[in-house]
Amino acid sequence: MKKIIVAALCSVFSLHCYAADSVSHASAPKGSSVKEITNIDAVTSASIVPKQLRKPIVQTGFTDGSAKKVLFVVGDPRLDSSLEGFLVATAAEFFKKKGYEVEVRDLYKIGFNPVLTAENFYHAKDGFGKTPDDIKPEQALVSKADYIIFCYPNWHDSPNAITKGYMERVFSKQFAYRDTPKGLEGMLKGKGVYTIMNAGWLGGGQGDVGDGIGKLDKVWDKYLGAYKVVDDDTAGFWGTANLGRFVNDQSPSNTDPQYAQKLKALGELLDQHLQRDFFQRPEKK
Repeated sequence: MKKIIVAALCSVFSLHCYAADSVSHASAPKGSSVKEITNIDAVTSASIVPKQLRKPIVQTGFTDGSAKKVLFVVGDPRLDSSLEGFLVATAAEFFKKKGYEVEVRDLYKIGFNPVLTAENFYHAKDGFGKTPDDIKPEQALVSKADYIIFCYPNWHDSPNAITKGYMERVFSKQFAYRDTPKGLEGMLKGKGVYTIMNAGWLGGGQGDVGDGIGKLDKVWDKYLGAYKVVDDDTAGFWGTANLGRFVNDQSPSNTDPQYAQKLKALGELLDQHLQRDFFQRPEKK
């Protein structure tokens, strides 16, 4: 009897997983007879950009030339199909048009290990010992970059694990900051940091503090104000300037018949915010 019950439960769980999977297109099961659900949002809250509207993320890579350099640190397991991926592709294109060099570190694709182990804890915390081999190339890119843009979807109101692990392991002591007689000193002066985050809260705004759309503006500013406190502190810790955030909380529904128009408007809005945040505002020191 127990075996029958277990088999029945496994069958139910398998059915539910395939139903969600066949709709989200995270992977396409072959030979599944499960009827496709037409209302994607009823199954997944994840944003899915239709295939015909997806933009490739094109990077130039860094050279030893004098052009300004932008490093994108991206933590999204669905980068090719997600709205976050569209935002990254749009931002990369924006900076390339400005003549900037663009390097994109897709943390999932390169298999970055975000775990701070006991073996490398004291390197990250105190700068003791040798820099781990997998961290050396990342620190070299950060050193070359004029701007570092962290890109990740909002899941629990903070950088997701792989992005946070990059911050902890790469921005280590004696590389990003050090002790001085006057206290901690940031070592990455002259650089700027920024965040691009796709969210799914209450549809309150697009951008940063003050960029609400007239719907729950006080709540929007409270949320983004809290992020600003953390971003300012982190940037100050590293000696960098916090250039703010672009948070998108106006994602079109996956089944919206006007998806293409809304996606185009979103890309244009991101361009406007990048122009404002990087080129029209005085850098915060």
